[in-house]
Amino acid sequence: MIRLGIIGTGGMANHHATQYSTMQDVKMTACCDISSERRTAYAEKWHIPHIYADYRDMLEKEQLDGVVNVTPDAMHADISIAVLQKRIPIFCEKPLASNLDNAKRMLDAARRASVPNMVNFSYRNSSGLQAAVEVIRAGTLGQLRHVESSYLQSWLVSHGWGDWRSMPSMLWRLSTQHGSAGVLGDIGVHIYDMTSFLCGDIDTIQCSLRTFDKGEPENRIGEYVLDANDSFVSTVSFCNGGLGTVHASRWAIGQANSLRARVYGDQGAIEIDLDRSYDEYRICKGIVNIDKFKWETVKAAPTPSNYERFVTAIKTGRNDASDFANGVKIQAYLHYSIEADKRGCTVKVEL
Repeated sequence: MIRLGIIGTGGMANHHATQYSTMQDVKMTACCDISSERRTAYAEKWHIPHIYADYRDMLEKEQLDGVVNVTPDAMHADISIAVLQKRIPIFCEKPLASNLDNAKRMLDAARRASVPNMVNFSYRNSSGLQAAVEVIRAGTLGQLRHVESSYLQSWLVSHGWGDWRSMPSMLWRLSTQHGSAGVLGDIGVHIYDMTSFLCGDIDTIQCSLRTFDKGEPENRIGEYVLDANDSFVSTVSFCNGGLGTVHASRWAIGQANSLRARVYGDQGAIEIDLDRSYDEYRICKGIVNIDKFKWETVKAAPTPSNYERFVTAIKTGRNDASDFANGVKIQAYLHYSIEADKRGCTVKVEL
């Protein structure tokens, strides 16, 4: 039986619990949260026997096979490092940390502990994405030439997710004082991961970040100063020679939560559109189809979820591809996107 401890019992922790509760050989044996109300309600809902207010107490007293870190971004580093110092496998929510230095500290701790470590880039749950990655890595598209990827939402100009002006869960995402890195840190992290998963490592980044006027007096609502970026556009070059654009926005009217990537090589092209399907991709390959601009839709076979892959990593002692090393790379893409915007030029990604 795999015994898991959950640190942080907010909304995303319930999604984790939903997944683990379906696995016969996994049991959530402990949970921790600074809020007495949250941790008690969570433990009752998911039948967790041991409850803690301090994660250090949990790590000291519990016999755990793995820990899931579902705390706010700024707490990821200290908590994950403490878990790794106990040589316990760790599954951390994205982004890996709140800055590149902390992400590197976490990777160093993971390497010293030599236990499985993983970051929950949730869109890797898509079997269509997993299958498309395998097709590209097999060389089906030939040499990478051009990439276009985007993550588009519209909650700043739509009430589809509620009225952001009255929702703290939305307002904090617009305020750097509340730990937000804007759309870049919130959803840019996903589209950078999806793009590099498909296309390989990014070598250089040129980026523009933009914060738009939201029509609020003094650009604030209560304690929230609305100064975090709302949109970003990056031009990137890949280590394999390809060129691409990566962009995200919360102002994309008509888009609820749309992720799409189109990858073009010199022998074929692939499109992933998670707004349309999680278990499909489109491909154009072969001289007949290329000359006729014909695309085929491919249904992908089911693949393990991130949660299942973390449990497998615990059992085998082998890291998943979405490990802390990958998390550091994605953190670097965020870091150098900000640097490129500040400097107004193309910057090289250095790890």
